[in-house]
Amino acid sequence: MNKDPKLLEALNVIEIGQHIAAPFASKLLADLGANVIKIEPIEGDIARQIGPFPNDITNIEKSGLFLSLNTSKLGITLDFDNEEHIKHLYTLLETTDVLIEDQSYQLNSNFKFDYDKLTKMFPKLIITTITPFGLTGPYKDYKANDLILFHMSSYAHIIASSVEDPNQEPPIRAGGHQSEFVSGLSAATATMISVFSQLQNSQGTHIDISKLESITMMPQGPLADAAFSKKRQSRKASDRKVGAIVAMLPTIDGYITISPREDHQWEAWLKIIGNPEWSLKPEYDTRKARQTNWVDLEKLLSEWTCTRKKEDIYRACQDAHVPAFPVNTAADLYKSKQLNSREFYQKIDHPIAGVLPYTSFPYKLSQATLEIKGPAPTLGQHNKSILNIN
Repeated sequence: MNKDPKLLEALNVIEIGQHIAAPFASKLLADLGANVIKIEPIEGDIARQIGPFPNDITNIEKSGLFLSLNTSKLGITLDFDNEEHIKHLYTLLETTDVLIEDQSYQLNSNFKFDYDKLTKMFPKLIITTITPFGLTGPYKDYKANDLILFHMSSYAHIIASSVEDPNQEPPIRAGGHQSEFVSGLSAATATMISVFSQLQNSQGTHIDISKLESITMMPQGPLADAAFSKKRQSRKASDRKVGAIVAMLPTIDGYITISPREDHQWEAWLKIIGNPEWSLKPEYDTRKARQTNWVDLEKLLSEWTCTRKKEDIYRACQDAHVPAFPVNTAADLYKSKQLNSREFYQKIDHPIAGVLPYTSFPYKLSQATLEIKGPAPTLGQHNKSILNIN
């Protein structure tokens, strides 16, 4: 087995991106060996200001978001109002295969992304552009954040919630940065498709990534329902009831979700909790009765689960073939036996942030051992070595 991956070592990439989408796309290539130069404005990527930070003390070199999204890259800073700096960019592009950027629609400077000009100057260059709505259409010049895009995609409307009056209570959305990460993944995928094409015909490509379109691909079920002219799913809690228990119950150290849908699973669950006397009552004798009397039943179940640990309950359910799973927190993931057995986390030493565990690759390759090359760059760390400027 070749232990030295060198998978994309011949690929030269420049990233002009901030926050998540473009940095995530180029990180996926950088961690696989591509030579990625991240270009930041003089003040730095805005992700450096977002955090989270150790002890909640803001430090542009210790932002957890920035550190995680920019591993394996070199970093320089350029002033896009400075003609000499623009010349440095053009010089770098002479030996670049891929330019990934998400700043063309909002870069307030004298430099503008003239794609026709760049294509003529660098005919083999692959340019991956990420914008909220794409480079064409009536919304092409609009700005939007993740909250806006998530709701525009219709995704928010399918998230189940305990809403009783949809006209008064607004939709909710999934946490995190859904459109940013999904569009970053889309950009990396499209970029590698274009790299393969470039190897065949020596021609460049301009890739137009829409964040809205990337996230709109996710709720395929509702889109199909709409295409079939079916009634849209209701967000009202009473309309979402099903004929089986799916419950999130409190434990000593968090929550456990159980779903004893069939009668034999319910009987196995009762055995786990010691066949309490209340289980003989007619209110809990059938699946329909349990659903009808769920408010009282939930309290009885919670009285038992809140005295135990979620992992212990989960293991007992697993042995008894009762559907259940612990509701993990991010902290739980660092202790996961499964993830640690697959060496999913890699410790990386950053010159300022120190040694921290980073998520690595969600896949294994038989012919290579994958490893993140190094930490995120400090602001302007490689100005001297790459540009010969301080």
